[in-house]
Amino acid sequence: MVFWLNKAKKKIKIVGLPKKMGLQEFLHMNEGDGEISYSQNSFVQKAASLMGQPMLERAIQSVITEVKSPSKVIKVADLGCGVGPVPLAVVKLVIENVQKKCEELKWKDNDIPEIIVFLNDLPSNDFSFLFKELLNMDLLKKKEGVPLCYLMTTPGSYYGRLFPKNVLHFVHANYTLHWLSQAPSELYSEEGIPINKGNVYITESSPKIVAKAYMSQFQQDFTKFLICRSEEVYSNGRMLLTLRGRPTSSDAVTWQPWELEIMAQAITKLVSQGLIKEEKLDTFDFPYFGPNEDDIESIVHKEGSFVIENVNTMAQHVAHEIEDNSERAKVVSKFVRSFTESLISRHFGEDVLEPLYEKFTQFTCEHLAKGKPIEHHSVIILLKKI
Repeated sequence: MVFWLNKAKKKIKIVGLPKKMGLQEFLHMNEGDGEISYSQNSFVQKAASLMGQPMLERAIQSVITEVKSPSKVIKVADLGCGVGPVPLAVVKLVIENVQKKCEELKWKDNDIPEIIVFLNDLPSNDFSFLFKELLNMDLLKKKEGVPLCYLMTTPGSYYGRLFPKNVLHFVHANYTLHWLSQAPSELYSEEGIPINKGNVYITESSPKIVAKAYMSQFQQDFTKFLICRSEEVYSNGRMLLTLRGRPTSSDAVTWQPWELEIMAQAITKLVSQGLIKEEKLDTFDFPYFGPNEDDIESIVHKEGSFVIENVNTMAQHVAHEIEDNSERAKVVSKFVRSFTESLISRHFGEDVLEPLYEKFTQFTCEHLAKGKPIEHHSVIILLKKI
């Protein structure tokens, strides 16, 4: 196991948090494999990854074809990898598709390229559990005709440089780039007064500047991501990015994901019960932005280092196979808790976790009873380095 530390890593200031503690220092998905762990509750992310599998296979096989000469090392980065089934599936698919293409090219065993997969996430990610899962994979064992795969960790923020120049053949990022580097600073006046009081994200009641601030922050962050990867990815290398996004026809000024709407309801209820102070709600801004295809394509074209080979938006209903609203609400609540708990506990304190997610489950059940949808829109985009 090799650890590369990004020495240029920058501290990120988050309004409402102690100055010495940046988002990347405590934000993480729930650890381990327990009932509310990310590993056990990332079924939506897994489904989104499966939607992009044909693009992943195409990208890997294109990379092998364009390497041309045998005996190369194929270098892959899984950015914001997290834990659970998605990084396991990515490693498996990379190995299988390299093997498949080498068989098509009739490369001999000695000519089959070796593979390095760099697993990246913030230092607070549960890398220990991730490697326990990965090292149990049968594909990692040396077999005739199967590419040998090496796993390495690369802790750090993908909004900065992580690798040397011209190192990577393929970059994968699943359900991670909708996380912003920070909540927009424009959500506060020059005097530090919150302008989106009573909300945790963009709502119809939010001032127009709120949506503009979130869009601007996403544009800045995604542009930084592209600039950094343009340095690290070989010419003709590929990137497959899957983001939690919006429907293509949606308006960023009024659209908000269902879980943040319900989360705001739950927090507001605890404020009314005196369990959370109102100013805590007013200073909680979810560091997320859900782009649509046009948002992403515009930034890619403007930055100019990559061309778009394919882009698609797909919808999936969360836990739709569960007919009972109460049971479905419980499953959905665990799913949401697995990726929001670190933010909630840091800002509001650990004492509110149980009552908050109990309210979240209750309001989710009511949401379902009204026939409202609980769905995710995934924007999947395949990029090629110019």
